[in-house]
Amino acid sequence: MANKSNLSGCFNILTQKGLYWYIDSYAIPTSLHPVLPKKDTPIYPFVPGKIGIYTRFFYYCNCRLPLTKFLVGVLLFHEVHLTQVNPFGLAKVCHFELACRGLGSEPDLNVFRAFYKLNWSGNWYTFEVRDKNSCCYTWITTSIKDWKDHFFLVDDRCIPEFMTWRLKNCMLT
Repeated sequence: MANKSNLSGCFNILTQKGLYWYIDSYAIPTSLHPVLPKKDTPIYPFVPGKIGIYTRFFYYCNCRLPLTKFLVGVLLFHEVHLTQVNPFGLAKVCHFELACRGLGSEPDLNVFRAFYKLNWSGNWYTFEVRDKNSCCYTWITTSIKDWKDHFFLVDDRCIPEFMTWRLKNCMLT
């Protein structure tokens, strides 16, 4: 069973019909060859040439494939892989980027870092508010059930090859 300390226990329960719905609804490029993993294939370690993408990244975080340069920049700066960030943390990055674009400006990593810091949460990472008094949002949900067992695989070329799996003892602030 999937939990915060066992990524190798995260097995997919998404159906083929569900995968087709995500491909259609979120315009996932078929050139990334989205497929369902075998029932006994965990999200990590990665299948050669593939990475797992959690479905909650799309409708909860408003994440899209291909990834934006800003999101990739945040992940590379913090040396954390996309599949290691829980939906709460990813939502903060995506919402920050959307807010910046909505205000007519480009998102900036240094401004993002003024508001958020990377924090370890079990085997996943999240972005936390750096200072409760200077938060750039007023409320965000604190519970998402069953997100770890709804994923599919896409070609790993949608993630820069130099994006590596982060180890717990390598925390940055």
